[in-house]
Amino acid sequence: MTGTATARATGMSQSKLSKIENGMLLPSVTDVERLVAELAATRETRVELVELARSLHAEAETRRVVLHRGAHRHQQTISRVEARAATSRFFQLNQVPQLLQSESYLRVVLATMPPQEQEAAVAALRIRRARLDDLAKQFVFLLTESALRWRMGSAELMCEQIDHLAATLRRPNVRLGVVPWTADANLVALHGFHVYDERVVTVSVLTGNATITDPLDVREYLQLFGRLERLAVRGEELQALLARISDDHRRLG
Repeated sequence: MTGTATARATGMSQSKLSKIENGMLLPSVTDVERLVAELAATRETRVELVELARSLHAEAETRRVVLHRGAHRHQQTISRVEARAATSRFFQLNQVPQLLQSESYLRVVLATMPPQEQEAAVAALRIRRARLDDLAKQFVFLLTESALRWRMGSAELMCEQIDHLAATLRRPNVRLGVVPWTADANLVALHGFHVYDERVVTVSVLTGNATITDPLDVREYLQLFGRLERLAVRGEELQALLARISDDHRRLG
């Protein structure tokens, strides 16, 4: 059969068939089923090719990075992921993780959004925060000292935010660590990220939020999180660090 006849018989355009033939387009499972039927492939070949198409699409979906635009849509997406996660891990370089932001701090973060978008994002975030009360779930937060020194507003706002952080230390299912600027890091963390169990990573970028599900990529982020966690201070050392940063904000303010 000619390419034109095959395309007509399978209900696809000749250009689409040409792209499939030249490896420029991954055919759908339906495309493959139609092709093997029209080309009179043997039963064994049909089964093999259809199964190959299914596995390739599964791999392509796993490696797909989805960019979500709109803060409230991202909050809703992450809320669904968090609802299924037993352990959620958060690392931030230059701001406080959203689940630990005070109301005043959050309003500053969302200040550039239209009012309607702000309110939708705040409402979605409140639903996510309610999960902190679920003791069956574990939350691990890591942030750098610079995230707490980055002035998002007045000294009063920053001190309120640090007090809010200190209060979360009383939650039995929350672990908080801060990587001090004096730590001998000897590694590069290019951006903040969140890891949900061992299944999903989310990364915030300027124009949206990326969702990563490839197991190899998720494993790399988990390994990086583990290295960062070993650099963080906790307990009395953390409380002393928070007090110093708060004092500095008051003095500079």
